[in-house]
Amino acid sequence: MESYINIIFRTLIGFFSFFILMRFMGKREVGQLSLFDLIIILSMADLMVLGIDGFKDDILYSLIPMIVVAVIQVLIAFLSLKFSKIRNLVDGKSSYIIINGKVDTNEMKKQRYNMDDLYTQLRSEGIKSIQEVEIAVLETSGKLSSFKKNEYIDASLPIIVSGKIDYVILKSLGKNEEWLQKELSEKGYILNEILGACIIDNKLNIVK
Repeated sequence: MESYINIIFRTLIGFFSFFILMRFMGKREVGQLSLFDLIIILSMADLMVLGIDGFKDDILYSLIPMIVVAVIQVLIAFLSLKFSKIRNLVDGKSSYIIINGKVDTNEMKKQRYNMDDLYTQLRSEGIKSIQEVEIAVLETSGKLSSFKKNEYIDASLPIIVSGKIDYVILKSLGKNEEWLQKELSEKGYILNEILGACIIDNKLNIVK
């Protein structure tokens, strides 16, 4: 009887510890989880199960590794906010599958993304034909974000993220780097200090 009570106790401790640590790591939609996030969650879940199975061992043997994994995730998330190279390494980068209405087959091969995937995800967004699409972005989560031709997309897609210019979007909006640098200069901004920027009503909207 005592062993059953011990298992129940460990299950409760493991579950609530897992829940608290997940909240500690921050909110993110399941559909937006990166490969790194998924590995973290699976690792913590596995550690929780080991703690329940090994009821003869001290429960701290499973709780401490769970806490260490959670701290690693928070640390990586913090560094990713500061350094784009770390963010790209951990989360990957979004890829343009369709640019100006044309499918980039080289990028599809690079991402191991085939035409069946493309057609399926376009249909899920109610798009019947590739010819309807101006830009399609394969997000780091694997979700396809598509924008139809003549659709209002300026505020939807950033032209600057973490001090880096997205030249594909900039060109698609009929702008160039010369225009952008002029706008930044007039507003007194330095490119590498900008967290994000998009174009709204033909004007540069900046988040610093």
